[in-house]
Amino acid sequence: MKMVIKIVLMLVVFQFSLMSSGVSAEVAHKRESCRVCGMYIDQYQKSAAELIYLDGKKEYTCGVACMLREVEDAGGISAFKSVQVHDWVSGKLVDAEAATYIIGSQVIPDMVPNYIAFAKREEAEAFMAKEGGEIMDFKFAYRDVSEVGTTTPFRIRTAVTPGAGNFAVGMVYGYQQKDNLKIGSNSRDPSTFINENGAQAKVPTQLQIQQQALTFNYSPTDNLALFANLPWFEKRATSLQRPAGNTNNAAIQEKVENTNGFGDISLEARYNFWHTIRWDKFATVLLGTSLPTGQFNFKDQGFEPAVGPNRQAALIGQSIPGLQLGKGTATFTGGLLYSQRWKELWLHTQVMYNANPENNDQYAFGDVLTGGIALHYTPSYNLMVGVEMDASNAAKNKYMGNNIGNTGGTTTNLAFVSDYRFMNAFGGNFKLRGSIGLPIYEDMNYKKAQLTGTNQLTQVQLGDGYFANVSVVWTFRSAPSY
Repeated sequence: MKMVIKIVLMLVVFQFSLMSSGVSAEVAHKRESCRVCGMYIDQYQKSAAELIYLDGKKEYTCGVACMLREVEDAGGISAFKSVQVHDWVSGKLVDAEAATYIIGSQVIPDMVPNYIAFAKREEAEAFMAKEGGEIMDFKFAYRDVSEVGTTTPFRIRTAVTPGAGNFAVGMVYGYQQKDNLKIGSNSRDPSTFINENGAQAKVPTQLQIQQQALTFNYSPTDNLALFANLPWFEKRATSLQRPAGNTNNAAIQEKVENTNGFGDISLEARYNFWHTIRWDKFATVLLGTSLPTGQFNFKDQGFEPAVGPNRQAALIGQSIPGLQLGKGTATFTGGLLYSQRWKELWLHTQVMYNANPENNDQYAFGDVLTGGIALHYTPSYNLMVGVEMDASNAAKNKYMGNNIGNTGGTTTNLAFVSDYRFMNAFGGNFKLRGSIGLPIYEDMNYKKAQLTGTNQLTQVQLGDGYFANVSVVWTFRSAPSY
């Protein structure tokens, strides 16, 4: 808990320091920025819009999509004395309601959806014949635009790739806790379980994982997005242990194990191979890998016999998979993503497969098949709230080709998520993101091991608990040249 408070305080201090820095930068340079996304207007002269409220207050947006969002957020066009956009051909400001718009062309001047304004319809038609897209008027564009160009799930990926030059960096803190035994889908209290089973030498009681990470997103092209995650882990595992041959419950002791360090670096690439002209449906393929930068320290201490059922009983005391900082080898991920929007609602879905080869210690984590769905609601361009669900099936881990009985299983998680755009600065915007969730169904593998005589123990693993994440993300786009 102290660490959680520490990280939250760090994020708050970081936020306020950025706010003060952003204000100072704005005063010093006096660069107008987009009211909605924070991008500098002087980099988007061919697409920028100017909005003057009834009270004379003037605002700017980088392009048509942000202009439409600003108009909707104000309650409609009647809230403004004038709304003007730059004509793509002449560069002159024209009345937004009188302009003709093209969406879905090959040109993304500011952000998606890529609305482009024209003073003359015939010039819009000539542009469409060359670059593609669809023509619409102001009223249709206003009804069609979403409050947020895209939303970003937490445990699920988005199929939307932003325009070329988009860059984001994030600071992430995550916490996960498991605190009950899972025997299939049944939960058992660890203390009760070991007290009721005299042959049980050891049971896990709790696993706590804290993660701090830096994340990076970059889009080298309009259809390709690259991602990197650099994690640092702090892990703590507790267990109850009974001395060998002692069935006296009073002798049971708690053992605590800790580890911390860098984890495996994750790298991903998303390629958007299809989207509709109106940028409301997207299909994307994902390929990823992890680099073995985290320590894997499984040790086989030579228990006898070397094979057979008792061998697996001995292995249970030698490694807690959740305490490993890495998998000891590169892993590979592939998947399909689909996203769709309906005005203020965004839907994200995914199906992914993670392959975990055997490492140099002849240990292999089980391959994992994952599916997920997220539904996000965006009441304004600053706020997103949503619910996400993901389910995974993990195969059993293997050592020297043998299955480890108490690894793998099926888990379904439910999470509530939100992000808030709290500040525009440095030509981009900052978001505070958070999520909290828990497993709503688990069916975890276990194995009964026969010892000498009639004694029998059950190899089990932990489940239940909860997880939470909080992050600060800065997003910026380097303006393309058209």
